[in-house]
Amino acid sequence: MSLFGHWNPFSRQPWASREQEFHEIAVRAVDGYDDFGDPSYLEGLQRLLYSYDHEARFHRRGKMVAAYQTVGLLASRLRTHRWFEMRPDSADIEIERPIIITGMVRTGSTALHYLMGANPDMQCLQYWLALHPQPRPPRANWETATDFQHARIELDMMYRAGKNMLEAIHHMTPEGPDESGRILGLGFSDDRFEVVSTVPTYSEWYANTVHRETYALHKRTMQLIGSYDPETRWLLKYPVHLRNLDALLEAYPDACIIWTHRDPADVLPSYVSLCAHFRSLFEKTPDRPRIAIEQKETWARAVELGMELRRGREHQFHDIYFDDFMADPIGEVAKAYQHFGQPFSDHAKAALTKWRETHKPRQFGTHNYERDDFGQSATQVHERYASYLEQFPKVLDRRRRAA
Repeated sequence: MSLFGHWNPFSRQPWASREQEFHEIAVRAVDGYDDFGDPSYLEGLQRLLYSYDHEARFHRRGKMVAAYQTVGLLASRLRTHRWFEMRPDSADIEIERPIIITGMVRTGSTALHYLMGANPDMQCLQYWLALHPQPRPPRANWETATDFQHARIELDMMYRAGKNMLEAIHHMTPEGPDESGRILGLGFSDDRFEVVSTVPTYSEWYANTVHRETYALHKRTMQLIGSYDPETRWLLKYPVHLRNLDALLEAYPDACIIWTHRDPADVLPSYVSLCAHFRSLFEKTPDRPRIAIEQKETWARAVELGMELRRGREHQFHDIYFDDFMADPIGEVAKAYQHFGQPFSDHAKAALTKWRETHKPRQFGTHNYERDDFGQSATQVHERYASYLEQFPKVLDRRRRAA
């Protein structure tokens, strides 16, 4: 908290009226640097602050965390743009045919990402660099870097606040591959805000906007982070990319997309539990039925957008099904590499095998949740996802075999 000086995050002033204050605190935190870049981020920020004023249900700690998060994202945006200024040449780096993992949440994409991230022949977005974007230094220098240590402390604090349940649900390490949400958050257009708090006005805007500027910033940030290793192919992952596939494909028109699949009736109860745990860090008594209805519709729209934008670009997509991946993880990775022309050398295969041997499923605990908490039957879910299940019938193969 000393980073922001003697600042009161508990101010009773309306959130919207504090917009300038948040910017000024962020500028002070970055030693007076004040170039926030493209002002398009203000629309998302302003809609978010409106929702905080009129719709969010923060408890005292949640209000504090939301205030620090807002200033922290603005400060991170400033630091990132300062790096752009110091490394303008990085804007000329080509990011060719990045492999991007997306699909519905809770479909095994994190396990796939971590496994593929062990490949030394590819580069990925590490957690600490997502938190503190900068040119990626040599691996030997990470542990002593202040930003790396800060990322480790943040993760420890988050898991302690979540009573270790969050670690069992979604384990992260500072050196491990991270999702793109922290980068997209710099544009204040990311689903993180609706996951952790009740912000329907913001959510409506987010769901009905093509976030071109935010994805342009994402690409520019990847150019910066990978600027010491420009020839190495990128691996990126974020389920939420499926919700923004239009903007993603504008930023990365030759992207190679791995779409992970799993029965939505299995996915949604798990994800609602995850959302409720995260939201409990910010708000009083999360409304699980409301979260369930919102997320059911959100991801139905996401898969429908994905199917629409996939037409005519099948060569850019490769499907991995949850049961297939669980049965033969490295085999499924090999198929994806073959589809996208990524060599799978002996030393890369050995690295993935070693990762598998040293990272066992559920080693950080088990995510326990009751399906009844979701409040909707598998039949109801399947009815809403009928078009998706028709296009990808293999999603239900396991259920049919068991019937």
